[in-house]
Amino acid sequence: MVGPKVTLGVLAERTGFDKSTISRALRNDPTLSIRAENLALIKRTAEELGYRPDPAGRSLKASRSYALGAVVPSLQNQIHAQIVEGAQSACLAAGYSLLVVHAEPGRPQRELYRQLVEKHRVEGLLVLTLQNEAAELPELAALGVPVVMVNRRSEGFGNFVVVDERAGGELATRHLIDIGHRRIAHLSGEIGRFNAGERFQGYRDALDKAGIAFDADLVEPAGYSFEQGAAAMERLLDRRQGTFTAVFVVTLMAAAGAISTLRRRGVAVPGDVSVMAFHDGLLARAISPTLTTIAYPLVDMGAAAAKGMIDILEKRRAAITMTFAEGRVIERESTAAIQS
Repeated sequence: MVGPKVTLGVLAERTGFDKSTISRALRNDPTLSIRAENLALIKRTAEELGYRPDPAGRSLKASRSYALGAVVPSLQNQIHAQIVEGAQSACLAAGYSLLVVHAEPGRPQRELYRQLVEKHRVEGLLVLTLQNEAAELPELAALGVPVVMVNRRSEGFGNFVVVDERAGGELATRHLIDIGHRRIAHLSGEIGRFNAGERFQGYRDALDKAGIAFDADLVEPAGYSFEQGAAAMERLLDRRQGTFTAVFVVTLMAAAGAISTLRRRGVAVPGDVSVMAFHDGLLARAISPTLTTIAYPLVDMGAAAAKGMIDILEKRRAAITMTFAEGRVIERESTAAIQS
């Protein structure tokens, strides 16, 4: 049975502070003068009683929505789902709501942005995808709300939360080199875009540092979906089967597609070809063979992006620029030391 709603009045009775002070304390109002132990008491009591701000009530009082919007390319992709999970948690903790919309391929995204801001009154946008940067960046800037790029960077927008894509690409390729591989292919994204380009540069860095000559014919554009990964591996095998012993794939879903093609073509993983992917998720543990990956704290990244946006809206910071630098190898069944 659900108990009575915990209100500011209940917190006032428990702590002895007035409702205005409690509200400002829970918002981390920088202008509030209060002793540290009293601030801790208010926050501890609110947490123990399960207090949650009422965004609708606050909106009416302050003519604010206390809502953020997130534009994602696909929630079927576990990478985006993890980022949204973190953003949602951070919003709930701060008394904000998060409205998530899917950017359908081929549909102009400017309509999504405009609806989020004008119809749903979101106060800031977390952008995980841009289909046409040249057209969409000016439109985003013209909306008049803060924008934070998540898992990507774009010229002209100073707010971003990303992982170190280049270091991750190097780490993935170096892992394959460390277990004896020297003929390493790469299924890339669109190299002219930030994420794919940085991962490709990391791949090149690892080869250069190991004294391995770069072979452009071992790089095959794939994209980020299961179907694109499967098709790219088909093309690579048609052209170069038997000339590479390992492949670094630009992302998790594409790697799963690549493995499906390898198995269908009778190429053993990892016996004939080891497969390594950028980013980790449940899918990596669910497919056979299980997939070796480079893992980054994507839930934390989503939370940091939302918290940074809220801090901007609450005037606690002017901008957010954050790079998660520490990726780690999670070794599973899809990679093995090369047999001499």
